[in-house]
Amino acid sequence: MAAAHAHAELGCERVLIIDWDVHHGNGTQDIFWASPNVMFFDTHCAAPFYPGSGNKEEIGEGLGEGLTINVPLPAGCGDPALVKVYREILTPAVEWFKPDLTLVSAGVDMHRQDLCMNLSYSGFGALTGIVQELADKHCGGRLVMVLKGGYHLEALARGVRTVLEVLAGGEPPEIEEPGISEVTSLADFHRDAFR
Repeated sequence: MAAAHAHAELGCERVLIIDWDVHHGNGTQDIFWASPNVMFFDTHCAAPFYPGSGNKEEIGEGLGEGLTINVPLPAGCGDPALVKVYREILTPAVEWFKPDLTLVSAGVDMHRQDLCMNLSYSGFGALTGIVQELADKHCGGRLVMVLKGGYHLEALARGVRTVLEVLAGGEPPEIEEPGISEVTSLADFHRDAFR
């Protein structure tokens, strides 16, 4: 709704939507599937993880072809993989698209205490720094981050705090190496996450 309003009422010709929730943003993708005015960039846990959509071949159609960018990632990929995707896939796409406004669907359920992407608090800070840098460069700093939530309350609170610290001018922290320290294996992690 915010992207459609910004385009129709606020004079934004090109809106970038970034979705870093662990689930694929299938609803957002469907809404802007054929729109030439919205680029949708989504990192998420790959199928068969719910909802099972968001394959890399899903790129939009018609005037919107190429403006949907899905990056399905394996469970447990961690900070380095996500930061690499944002630097090497999102950044050049934004350089090309040149948005007027950036909107972020900022779910905190990628945290290692929550579902299955193994992102650390430092990882959230690093992603925030990349997104803020892109918004400053291309959108005159016009960046809106919308909390989509998370399921682990401590991870939710600390993740949001980390994002806000970077948005308030703090330096993005150094990312952590991947690794699931709280559980003995990825299989245990999946089992524990869905109890």
